[in-house]
Amino acid sequence: MLHGIRFFCAIGILLAACSDPSPATDAAVDASVDPADEGTTDGGAPPLPALLSETSLFAAGVDGPYAAGVLTYSVRHPLWTDGAEKQRHLRLPPGGTIDTSEPDHWAFPEGTRVYKEFLVDGVPVETRLLWKTGPTVDDWVYVSYRYRPDGSDADPVPDGEADVRGTTHDVPDQAGCFDCHRGGGDFVLGIGALQLDRVTFDRWVGEGVLPPEAPWEEPPGDETERAALGYLHGNCGHCHGEVHPLARMRQMRLRLPVGLADADAAPARTTTVGQGAQHLIEGTDTLVVAGEPDRSQVYVRMGLRDILQMPTRGTEEVDDAGRAAVAAWILAGP
Repeated sequence: MLHGIRFFCAIGILLAACSDPSPATDAAVDASVDPADEGTTDGGAPPLPALLSETSLFAAGVDGPYAAGVLTYSVRHPLWTDGAEKQRHLRLPPGGTIDTSEPDHWAFPEGTRVYKEFLVDGVPVETRLLWKTGPTVDDWVYVSYRYRPDGSDADPVPDGEADVRGTTHDVPDQAGCFDCHRGGGDFVLGIGALQLDRVTFDRWVGEGVLPPEAPWEEPPGDETERAALGYLHGNCGHCHGEVHPLARMRQMRLRLPVGLADADAAPARTTTVGQGAQHLIEGTDTLVVAGEPDRSQVYVRMGLRDILQMPTRGTEEVDDAGRAAVAAWILAGP
């Protein structure tokens, strides 16, 4: 009976988290499209390229040098994906600049493309493409490309695919992409004042990719606080923030606002410590109990890998290092 209660409780949690349907994102796949052409067809989004080799990421094929205009970048608090190696790239339209006038949610010009390559044990398994085909946040189209067994190219898999190329890595479907990225303001998650690494930031300011007044900062607090708050921001804040529809149903906020100087005022502290959870899970009913990780539901659910786990998708293995950072923060009595 207890297992059944947990199951139905989990179903309720997942339905609440994913209650808003995604917009029409499965743009047609068409081998004839030139990704360098920013125009649309029939007044709608352009078709997504039919092969990874046609997305303008590489100069030719899928294993040569990157195309001219492709910018590589790094983030400070990467999303945990079971230890997969990731390489991140941005391509702006000619003369394009990132708009940082809203410090918490940078905006990207029409024609922007963002790529993320995934490798497991050095073997490419997928590359994700986000393509802004119009001026608004609703104009992003996206799909993941799964590498062929021989690695010669990669094909779009809008419905996702499990255990690609003989690994345990799962390629997300388009609905999964949307559910996380819709919490990112203008859809992109890793490019912002608290996520972009300093080397990339300085280079992009110098190259005109970012304006001179663009903000960049560290999470507030001491080393323990910065590690935990940064981890929660990068791994959880896109769903548990102000933009995602989940905010209408949950008070917990794990995204850090830009300009916050006091770690004690961080939403990850003020909305979790001593705050009741929505559900009783593994004997915990409080989001964070200061000094007691094992009684803190935020920490406990990070250690689960079943229907009650957090994050709910994209991982089958516990992030021991990230969980340890959160435990240290809780033990310090936030």
